Amino acid sequence: MNSDLKKNYILFLVLSVLVIVGYSAFFTETPEEKKATRTDQPAPMSFASGNFSEETGSIQKSPEKFEPIKPSYTSKIIKVSSDIYTAEIDTLGGRITGWELLEYRTSIEPGSAAVAAISEGKKSFDTTLRVKNEKMPELIPFSYTGDTNLAVGENGLDVNLVWKKPDGLTVRKTISFYPGKYFIRQNLEVFNGTQRQISQKVYVTWENTVYESSGSNSLYEFVSMVGGEVKRIKKPLKEVKTYIGEPNWFGFGDKYFLNAFLPEIGGDRELYLQPLDEKGVAGASFSYPEQKTVSGKSYKVGWKSYFGPKNELDLKEAGYKLEKSIDYGYVGGLTKIAVVALKFVNNFFSNYGISIIVLTILLRVVFLPLTVKSMKSMKAMQNKMKGLKPEIDALKEKYKDDKSTQQTEMMKLYTSNNINPLSSLGGCLPLLIQFPVFIALYFALLYSIDLRHSSFLWVNDLSQPEHLFDVMGIPFRVLPILMGVSWFLSQKLTPMTAPGSETMELQMKLMQFMPIIFTVMFWGLPSGLILYWTVSNILSVFQQLYINRQVPDPEGG
Repeated sequence: MNSDLKKNYILFLVLSVLVIVGYSAFFTETPEEKKATRTDQPAPMSFASGNFSEETGSIQKSPEKFEPIKPSYTSKIIKVSSDIYTAEIDTLGGRITGWELLEYRTSIEPGSAAVAAISEGKKSFDTTLRVKNEKMPELIPFSYTGDTNLAVGENGLDVNLVWKKPDGLTVRKTISFYPGKYFIRQNLEVFNGTQRQISQKVYVTWENTVYESSGSNSLYEFVSMVGGEVKRIKKPLKEVKTYIGEPNWFGFGDKYFLNAFLPEIGGDRELYLQPLDEKGVAGASFSYPEQKTVSGKSYKVGWKSYFGPKNELDLKEAGYKLEKSIDYGYVGGLTKIAVVALKFVNNFFSNYGISIIVLTILLRVVFLPLTVKSMKSMKAMQNKMKGLKPEIDALKEKYKDDKSTQQTEMMKLYTSNNINPLSSLGGCLPLLIQFPVFIALYFALLYSIDLRHSSFLWVNDLSQPEHLFDVMGIPFRVLPILMGVSWFLSQKLTPMTAPGSETMELQMKLMQFMPIIFTVMFWGLPSGLILYWTVSNILSVFQQLYINRQVPDPEGG
């Protein structure tokens, strides 16, 4: 075999390994890494709430003076109960200050707390009303006279807040809740009871910490959709970002849950995101167009907000393509198919571990004809090469001092016997077929909320790395070991070389290390993904046993 062909073959193998290693290393969390906590972070810095000029990208940094709130004012906390969440409203600003998701728990431990979508660490947005030439409070001190413990009934629930100024300006805010829905609607009405025309504008500001740990196993991101394009910010900002276009929605969330503001407004507007400190605190700001209101008339503006899981059906109900907030990774279409397929199979088994096994078998059945044909072809070719062993050995002895001539004569021998040594690469076909599925399942297991906290046998959460106990600070995991052993068995049964083929002997040496390399690489990947790969390896063992019986070795081989 000529030297150029050999070099190309080696290059192909090395690059293949590097691609797989690089991909897995990029998305794998190291065993020592734990989920990031933000309790040590300072309180978010205040910023110029709503003071943005209409010039694109220009931020006014000096806020106007606000009207002070009367010392006699005492805010109330209104508690709202639904079948799927509990919420808290502070009458100061009419803000959502608490939101717990009753159907989702913080951990798999019995009795664990409900997931808090809105809390002190994960704040909701503020709305600020400005009236030109009129001093207004930064947060309107609304009054409320109803019961402070409310429930969302079959017909929904409206919470009405009101604030009046002595000069005749009245502001009303209505927060509407709907049964079985994670979104709410808020309407703001400004009645001009003064004797003059007023000009008002509503600003929306939102501060939260943005961060991401290695492998996206822990993150809190800013995500927005402006002009139909989704943008994500997962790292601390260095400079102000300006998004121009029709705003669909924006908000903050992690892998499984989202808090979003839906402006419900047409036309191009500016959305800003600016860094507030070096530790990741960022401030988002959006403003509605300025409007003029004559005496005796009202100005009305409304929006939706969503505080719930990244479940496609729930997100679609909120509208404005909010379902696009789900991160399906680089192979989004394939990942969505993987999620749908897993959920479909799980309808029959009600256990995602079993569903992964069944789906793996089904995929193998689909690709079985192609896989068997490839494996048979490789085995038959290698049997031919074994039959040529005496002639190959003779050529090696005859041209032992002239490697170039030796390779040339061997190529002539292969050609005359209709043998292509590189056809052994066809054995990689089953692996190449699996790889896109592998990537799709990776994102499905990592980001699909349906797989969150799903257990199987000793594995508590298939969307996370398995963790039984620690050995010298390193978590001990059974599935990666089973995967490595099953891979080794599959490899031992697979014919990888033939006598006299230096290139294939080199391939054999390289492939011997693959089970060890992949076991180490897969150590921190989601358990469901490793379960898929382990089952796939076990099926490969049975497939190879079948092929070895169909295409036996030549006598004396």
